[in-house]
Amino acid sequence: MSLPALFHGWSLALLAASGVSEEPRPLMRPGNLDLRLDGAASLLPLSLEAGATLEVGVLPIGPGTLSLGAEASVNQCALACWVPNLFSERDVSRRDFYAVGRLGYHFTVADRNYRKVDLYGFLLAGAMEVHTSQTAPDYRYEGRSRSPAFGLGIGGNSFPTAGSRFFLGGEARVRFGTGAFDLTLTRGAYDFTEKDRRWLRLGLSTAFFVGVRLF
Repeated sequence: MSLPALFHGWSLALLAASGVSEEPRPLMRPGNLDLRLDGAASLLPLSLEAGATLEVGVLPIGPGTLSLGAEASVNQCALACWVPNLFSERDVSRRDFYAVGRLGYHFTVADRNYRKVDLYGFLLAGAMEVHTSQTAPDYRYEGRSRSPAFGLGIGGNSFPTAGSRFFLGGEARVRFGTGAFDLTLTRGAYDFTEKDRRWLRLGLSTAFFVGVRLF
């Protein structure tokens, strides 16, 4: 057990022995473990996303806490694909899968969100797998690619009461990835261009989630 965790345990014991209870705080502490289920809408391209995040507090730094975590999500191209498909003989589909690690810093703002809100900033790094397909009257092809993915963002968890384990929250994040498709023609004949092979994902997403502080 680390010295900060041991000291915190002694403090709780002393408070209990004296009949004084410590008011629970929403700020993530070392040893806290949060599980979140996310739903997001992304811009550039316009798409929908769902995923899950697990995050643990690891080290007190200044007034806040350093955290480590991991998230997995799937992003489905929505309006950016659906609208052009309505006005074209081609049908384009894109789906991206993310598996990334998170490095975060959690903090509160005195006299404003101290009792109910846990704010944080974070960095993302990991991998993404991109799937695409294009169908036209005289051909069809599919493509896959894997690439590093990076990002950053800010967010917050809002607890309905000071002692609640459940919370609601949201975050804004920017992610980046680029690479080249491995394309396979499944029907007809088609000459692939460099534009067909290259892909870029650089966009802002706004996520909303429900979560629970397991420990």
